[in-house]
Amino acid sequence: MRFSRRALLLVAACGALLFAPEGAATALALQGRTSATAPSTAETSFALSLLRELGSRGNLVFSPYSVDLALTMADAGAHGRTAAQIAHVLGASSPQRAVADATALRSALGHAVGSGSAAPTLDIANALWTQTGLPLGAPFVSTLTDDFGAPPQSTDFASAPDAALRAINGWVSEHTDAVIPTLLGPGTITPQTAFVLANAIFLKAAWQDPFSKTLTQQDRFTTSGGAVVTVPFMHEQTDTYPYAAAAGYQAVDLPYASSSLSLLAILPKRAALLRFEHGLSTRSLAAIVGRLSPARVDLAMPKLNLSSQESLNATLQKLGMTDAFGPAADFSGVTTQRSLDISLVEHAAVLKVDEQGTVAAGATAVVSPTLAVPVTRRPVSLVLNRPFLLLLRDDSSGAVLFVANVENPSQG
Repeated sequence: MRFSRRALLLVAACGALLFAPEGAATALALQGRTSATAPSTAETSFALSLLRELGSRGNLVFSPYSVDLALTMADAGAHGRTAAQIAHVLGASSPQRAVADATALRSALGHAVGSGSAAPTLDIANALWTQTGLPLGAPFVSTLTDDFGAPPQSTDFASAPDAALRAINGWVSEHTDAVIPTLLGPGTITPQTAFVLANAIFLKAAWQDPFSKTLTQQDRFTTSGGAVVTVPFMHEQTDTYPYAAAAGYQAVDLPYASSSLSLLAILPKRAALLRFEHGLSTRSLAAIVGRLSPARVDLAMPKLNLSSQESLNATLQKLGMTDAFGPAADFSGVTTQRSLDISLVEHAAVLKVDEQGTVAAGATAVVSPTLAVPVTRRPVSLVLNRPFLLLLRDDSSGAVLFVANVENPSQG
């Protein structure tokens, strides 16, 4: 069996987030925050690099964690300059370091979600489909199987590419609760496809402090272009949240029940969102997180239903991952039978911010203790009525699971 170049397909598919407040008392969970680890610092740097490249395209939602995992799996089969470039884009010193970082974050996220009826549902899955009969490198198979839970699945791309496409899309749909039913379109899988790597992440979480549906009302949002749109805003009156403010921004962190996960919303004060994002670094983001302290906040936040899907080929090449997409690619760790390069890195994401929903069932509840700290007497006001940034993070590890650029909440 002979395989032509451009036969490696990389898929990064992240699922929907339904932020569903339900029956939890207000509690402030600052005690779960720790200093960022080296793996989370690398992943955050990658997230911000993607944001700077993608953020100028209006509404945006993506999962840097999902893309990071998919690329790390590909890097496990790369050698030479190809491997070095992928690792560099991921903020790792080597492919081995990238795998170790991914393993560390995966372990941390395994502890990020508690149990019980209020706990979030978090599904992170990886998969590898390979052409039947294609000999694979033993270290690559071992890494994908042991570190990513993705043993090779023998697939007949050569004779039945359409059936393989349906199987891959079915897997993505299954692991995103059918929110992303079709990731890959017709023609993306061909008889020349040698193998496909995929990651999927799905999160469904309830707020620790619920929004009252009776307070939701229509209000105005001013887009970056100056247009004014009317959208439903959720309101929370003088609840206590981790809050920070400086000359250039206001920020509020909204924790989820029974977990160390939270949603950080950052509203630039004067600078346009794009300019603010281009100046955002791992250090400045850490400074924002470090300034968060308990405050009574009058919060107004628009409901959201955002989705994004696109190829990341050009973006990753701009970030320095050039060899992987052309004749200089070296994926001989995957197979030595035929030279391979990447034909497509496809990414999809959906973000829904709502004040109601269903919390997944669990076993024994594990709830972090509330930190007793003083709060400001006079409430501060934070109205997210112009373009703002969202980062869904794990406060314990510092990992960034999802990023959203909200330019116009009236659009998907």
